[in-house]
Amino acid sequence: MKITIIGRGNAGCISAMHFAHYRNTINTKIEIDLLFDSNIPPVPTGQGTTLDFPEILFNCFNLGYLNKFPSTKKTGIMYEDFGKKKNKLFHNFPVGNYSLHFDPKDFQDFVCKNLKINFNEIDENVKDYKQIDSDYIIDCRGSPKTLKGYEELVSPVNCALLSTLPKKENDVEYTRSIAHENGWCFYIPLPDKTSLGYIFNKSITNVDQATKNFKDTFNVKKVNKVFPFKQYVAKEPIIDNRVLLNGNKLFFLEPLEATAMGCYINSARFYFDYIFNNASKEYTSNKIKEYVYQLQDFILWHYSYGSKHDTIFWKHSKNLWHSHNKQEIEKIITISRDMSEQDIQKSLHSNFKYAQWQLWNFNNFIKGME
Repeated sequence: MKITIIGRGNAGCISAMHFAHYRNTINTKIEIDLLFDSNIPPVPTGQGTTLDFPEILFNCFNLGYLNKFPSTKKTGIMYEDFGKKKNKLFHNFPVGNYSLHFDPKDFQDFVCKNLKINFNEIDENVKDYKQIDSDYIIDCRGSPKTLKGYEELVSPVNCALLSTLPKKENDVEYTRSIAHENGWCFYIPLPDKTSLGYIFNKSITNVDQATKNFKDTFNVKKVNKVFPFKQYVAKEPIIDNRVLLNGNKLFFLEPLEATAMGCYINSARFYFDYIFNNASKEYTSNKIKEYVYQLQDFILWHYSYGSKHDTIFWKHSKNLWHSHNKQEIEKIITISRDMSEQDIQKSLHSNFKYAQWQLWNFNNFIKGME
């Protein structure tokens, strides 16, 4: 069997890693092609991840990746000025666990160098699926040109400003998420620099004002990229039974809570089961879309607590949450709020998750905000 992955960004590399590793668990011989266009540069911003990410790195590279992969430790997220009760809330991973921050170019180079014996890397600009002779295609080429064939997701933000600062010695080992009067900022420490972003709603705050806010917050000299975006998910993650969408070709969500990498991994798992373990097209598509919609509601819920800033942006964000159909996640919130210490300990070892959180995560965040 032949599987072709188009695109070698984060989602393409994750898909290649997953299929390269798990093909050893089946009897079918698999050839993997990784097609990429060398004229398309990697995403120019640091990435935060969840605990799924070091797990897939370990599966493919064992502990050797720790000394070879350029990254920094992520022990959780520090929320600053979110909610009304505290100035800071540290939402940590369980004790002894950590994930990673990385630069997408470093990740791409690392995977292609260390897994190259597992797939064929081909520099090719794919114009049409018909030019690919393959049993299955996993399309990870990035955002679609139009949203025809996609469903728009609900979010209070639609634009990002990106920049960097020089590396700070003895920097924090977590992502900083900082509420601002017109949006929020991220601060991601990387091995050679600090990656910064300002996330806002350009219908409420124009780019010039947002740029001033961004520069004042971090004392940055210039904005490297203005990135307007829409948030969406494909109506049909599987096209004609053989084309499987992943990465921004499948969905896009804003970066609060670093949901992207976990969703790429989750989707690769479902696609593997679709191809090799008789999972139906309908089941696979529904589970992938269900997960993305859980992420949408999960992110939107964060805004429901507001921030220290009583502004148009934060009022708009809270109104979106209150007007949104959120029955499923509200059940999770209710259960989590009333957990005993014994329930919390059980949750740590449970496989149950809503979006990317277990019940103890919800309990921790609720206690901090309320």
